[in-house]
Amino acid sequence: MFSTNVPATEVNNRLHRLVEELRKRGYRVTAQRLTIARIVLENVKKHPSFMQLLGEIRKQVPSISPSTVYNNLQLLEQLGFIKSFDVAGETHYDEADPHVNIVCIDTGEIIDLEPSDTLTRFINDLQKEKEELSVYEIIIHAFCRRGSS
Repeated sequence: MFSTNVPATEVNNRLHRLVEELRKRGYRVTAQRLTIARIVLENVKKHPSFMQLLGEIRKQVPSISPSTVYNNLQLLEQLGFIKSFDVAGETHYDEADPHVNIVCIDTGEIIDLEPSDTLTRFINDLQKEKEELSVYEIIIHAFCRRGSS
């Protein structure tokens, strides 16, 4: 279903940081936990849903329960490695760095605005001006297909 869209070196670096953080906070570093984390981190830029992730994880760990996956996703979010957001009642997972997502109402696609985009630059500038402002997420719902010419 997924094709890896995050470079392997970046995923490995994040996994290394995750292992350090888990140990520091007294969590066990298990094969299941690392498998879940690797799949999430490899695909996070595609904004996978919980069900998509569960399907991918079950390809490697067929007997894993949905609650184990969910609990580990919550832990990854709590530790600041990912964030979750809901679209039409379905939970999706994303990179933790603040950025703007566009949810295409007509196609269901979720697109990240690049840091060079005007809105993203505006948010970053605003946060620099107002220290108390901390933007967690901005989701824009839009129609993305262009009409035929």
